[in-house]
Amino acid sequence: SSSAEYQLEIEPGYNIHERPKAEDGGPIQINASINIRNILDIDEKAQIVSLETTLRFYWRDPRIKPKVEQLESSDSFGPYTSLNPSVANTIWMPDIFIDQAKSLRIPTYFIKPASIRVYNDSLIRYSSRLNYDVACSMDFHRFPVDEQFCIIKFESFGHQSSQMKLHWLKDGMTVNSDIKLAQFDMSASLLDGYSTEYYDISYPGLELQLHLTRQIGYHLVQTYIPSTVFVILGWMSLFIPAESVPGRVGMGMTTMLTLTAMFSSVRQNVPKVSYISVLDIWMLICIIFVFSCLVEFIIVTIVNRAGKKNIGEQFENVCKIAVPVLFLVVNIIYWSVIGV
Repeated sequence: SSSAEYQLEIEPGYNIHERPKAEDGGPIQINASINIRNILDIDEKAQIVSLETTLRFYWRDPRIKPKVEQLESSDSFGPYTSLNPSVANTIWMPDIFIDQAKSLRIPTYFIKPASIRVYNDSLIRYSSRLNYDVACSMDFHRFPVDEQFCIIKFESFGHQSSQMKLHWLKDGMTVNSDIKLAQFDMSASLLDGYSTEYYDISYPGLELQLHLTRQIGYHLVQTYIPSTVFVILGWMSLFIPAESVPGRVGMGMTTMLTLTAMFSSVRQNVPKVSYISVLDIWMLICIIFVFSCLVEFIIVTIVNRAGKKNIGEQFENVCKIAVPVLFLVVNIIYWSVIGV
């Protein structure tokens, strides 16, 4: 292009299909760094994470040098000249793609948010801002005190590991400190470069790991405290005289139906998994306690009608004490096991 010819000295016979040669004759070294600008969304039902990142790749191409008079800027890597991102179509570029990405968006206003720098030692830096949705395999066994690890892979599509090596730069990651997630605490780390093992040919890649730790505050307010209140209501129904059948049955059934509806609502927030989560166990515990209060009423009614009212009253007095004590013990065990 005219921009490249104006600012660069390009070796005669330059071919964009030919990768640059490393000084030692081995695979070309591609270094990378990433700036995590934002976590746009975490869709747990679809198991997709949406990110906004600026991804930068560095490599040396001895066939390209900037003209001395064009070295108008400098940074920690040295003097450089900046090129229009359209020049990327006229020089060799690493064929990096985002593995398991569902969609990719470029937040363009007029010019694509990307830049190319060519340094005086033939180092080339390509930087681009991207928004993308990427699959994240999640495990909900410990929901809502779960931790999720999302691995985002940046991989070469066509170059083998014997042709190209990918590495993160030292201190190659910055994270926007203003990122705030509704239900999660987030941390990120860069994993060493890898080579694929699931193809016949090994391809190089890089990994970014997102560590998402769920905050339990939302579910304490929306689920745990209300369900505890309903268990208490079920227990309080024991203090209604056994002769008041409509009152006992109405209070018990209303509490049971409300808990069941709450249980169904909570399950809407996570995928339809076949295993039981920590929250499922809690809801089942609450339903069992409320159901036991209904069973207690049936037993007392049968005993009273058998003419053994004293035994019925004694049994009911025992249950009035046993239910809250057992519920307290179960709570201690439950919260100790899940580690909160």
